[in-house]
Amino acid sequence: MKKNFPITGQEKDFPDGLTLVSRTDTKGVITFANDAFVEVSGFAREELVGASHNLVRHPDVPAAIFEDMWATLKKGLPWRGLVKNRCKNGDHYWVDAQVVPVRKNGATIGYMSVRSKPAREAIAKAEADYREAERSGRVQRQDGQRGWKKCLSVKNGVTLGIVFVTLMMIAGGILGITGLTLSSSAMRGLYYEQMAPVQAIGRINFLMADNRARIVLAVREQSAGPDAAASLAKHMAQLTRNRQEIDALWADYGKLARSGTERELAERYWQARTRYVEAGLLPAQLALEKGDAARAQALMVESVNPLYDEANSRAEALLGFLSKKAQANFAAVAERNEAICIVAVIGISAGCLILLLAGVYFFRATVLPLQAAVVALERIGEGNLSGESGVAGYGEPGRVMAGVAMMRLHLKVMMNEIRQSSGSIREQCTRLNQTMMNLAQHSEEQHDRVYHTLDSANAASEGLAGLAQDAERMLCLTESAPGGQDPARQDEQLPLLARELVAAARLQAFAMDETVEQMNQVASLIVENRGEVQRAWAASERLEQTAGELDGLVRYFD
Repeated sequence: MKKNFPITGQEKDFPDGLTLVSRTDTKGVITFANDAFVEVSGFAREELVGASHNLVRHPDVPAAIFEDMWATLKKGLPWRGLVKNRCKNGDHYWVDAQVVPVRKNGATIGYMSVRSKPAREAIAKAEADYREAERSGRVQRQDGQRGWKKCLSVKNGVTLGIVFVTLMMIAGGILGITGLTLSSSAMRGLYYEQMAPVQAIGRINFLMADNRARIVLAVREQSAGPDAAASLAKHMAQLTRNRQEIDALWADYGKLARSGTERELAERYWQARTRYVEAGLLPAQLALEKGDAARAQALMVESVNPLYDEANSRAEALLGFLSKKAQANFAAVAERNEAICIVAVIGISAGCLILLLAGVYFFRATVLPLQAAVVALERIGEGNLSGESGVAGYGEPGRVMAGVAMMRLHLKVMMNEIRQSSGSIREQCTRLNQTMMNLAQHSEEQHDRVYHTLDSANAASEGLAGLAQDAERMLCLTESAPGGQDPARQDEQLPLLARELVAAARLQAFAMDETVEQMNQVASLIVENRGEVQRAWAASERLEQTAGELDGLVRYFD
């Protein structure tokens, strides 16, 4: 970086409210400098225009400051910061500089810097920032497009919001469908693994009880007499069908998956049932078929009832185990459904919280800057260019805020230039009016002198005309004198002299007439010039009125 020397260490103060404006091309060459910038910098306008803006750079300013400035400007964003500039004599002055790109037809054609006087507290902080920047070689970036934040925009935000809501709906759908599927599977398992065996065992137990009851009925009917043969055959046939149904139910039950305890209880139950059939039911049935009711009655008491009670107790143990297993499975299903419900509630709550936080952040990052931009535009529309236009924000809102800030800055500079132009017009009008007043006075004097000379010329012309007439009369008298007079008494040269006098008088009178005519023309021109001066005075007054109107326009935007 170029180091401008010498430096004196003396700070140059300038009035509050003074705006220092300069423009450069895209390479940093100064193309415009207003009067305030020329005055404060100490350089002549000719030294500034056409020179690099580095001409006023102070060596105390870290290079990182300007690196950040150029990085921000090249992205089309405005830059603002406190800068220490160097005067021509080595003094320095602090400015609150706002630099914006100057664009035309969508392309950057240069840069404009608008500087004002900063507060002393801001200068003290800037000096500390300068020391830190010199130490670390870094400054806080102003471009607002670093890291993940560079992806923040309305378009990306809406897209991410749609994707997030869609994913939440998909996740909720998957969770709900999965929960329903698991619940359905659990209900099917609960039915086929617990309820179906319970129904089968219950049916078998019922059929076993029915078989015992039919033995009892058959014994009673057979004891009643020989007419009970048909009823006995019916009971015996039903006993056979019941056993067949029990065998079929047990075969179906044996196909189900069973745990070790359930298998053990089932085997004990089936063994008890087998003993009940083989040691009690079949012998009693055989005794009844042989007509031995007493034997059948004895078998009922000695074998059928005890074996039935044993089998029934085994069935109760098995049913109790299946009931407990069903309750455990039901509790597991309920617990799993509750867990799914909790996960769903947590997921929905987390999604709502994320959406809420994202919405708040999106609102702050987009809506608030846009509202601030609307307020700033409304204030500009009201003619208020005061206040600060921040350039915070990302994406489209950040660009809008940057555009508002640049527009406000351009308008401020335009108003400043209009104010200066209006003052220059008024000053030039004053000088022009003074010049025209002097010209009018000189024209009046010249007009008077010309008419005085014209009167004198007219008098001389009339005198010469009279002289010519006198000379002509003398010539006539001379020529008409009597011929008989004494020739010695006549002057022979007198007629010749009279003729010459007449000719000279007429010539001078003619020349004097031409002079009078020319003097009349000069007088007419002076009168015309006086009219032109009056019209120029009126034009100057109109121009001064226009300057007043420009001042009114500027005051509207103050």
